[in-house]
Amino acid sequence: MSNELLLFFAGSFVSLFSMVDPLLAVPVFVSLTEKYSSKKRMQIAKQASIYVLGVLLVFFVAGGLILKFFGISLEGLRIAGGLMIIGSAIEMLQKKDRLLPVEQQESEEKEDIAFSPLAMPILSGPGAIAVMIGMTTDAKSWLHYSIILIIICLVAFLCYVFLRLAHTITQKMGTTMMKSFNRIMGFILLCIGVQYIVNGVMPLLKTAFHG
Repeated sequence: MSNELLLFFAGSFVSLFSMVDPLLAVPVFVSLTEKYSSKKRMQIAKQASIYVLGVLLVFFVAGGLILKFFGISLEGLRIAGGLMIIGSAIEMLQKKDRLLPVEQQESEEKEDIAFSPLAMPILSGPGAIAVMIGMTTDAKSWLHYSIILIIICLVAFLCYVFLRLAHTITQKMGTTMMKSFNRIMGFILLCIGVQYIVNGVMPLLKTAFHG
């Protein structure tokens, strides 16, 4: 694999994994599945991961069509996606929960939590979808698309691993370490969001000054 493809893989994986951030979903998963048996928790973790895979694949296939249908430019997507990513990063840096108290209560009363709220909006929410579409628009060959498919499968698998081991992770890491890790991921996300905006604004500025 060439250096360019390795850089594309690394950058795309970090962007998508940081946005999905299954570790941030761990405490939510633990609180919502306390009443379930170990077998039921594993089943929910598997279903949620499959849903995440499905959502990301849908926007991998249809992302470009969605942009064309709504007349959204690549630059507009990058700026909007960057703003959304920055918003998520700020929430992580400020240690805000991914679910509001009302949403938490509604989720606890649900029979099936695998799709909502776990798969959407906690794991594959609007930010992850924006990153997904951005990745596909940056792809220049079938090798890039193949790499994106591998990344989608890898991220979905990691979601399953984190959710399946959620109770163990919570016990081993503790609240303080998990919050510290999430703040690091939040900072990485903030940098990614800023870079998305820069990548969206620079072509517009070049067109404005040279057009």
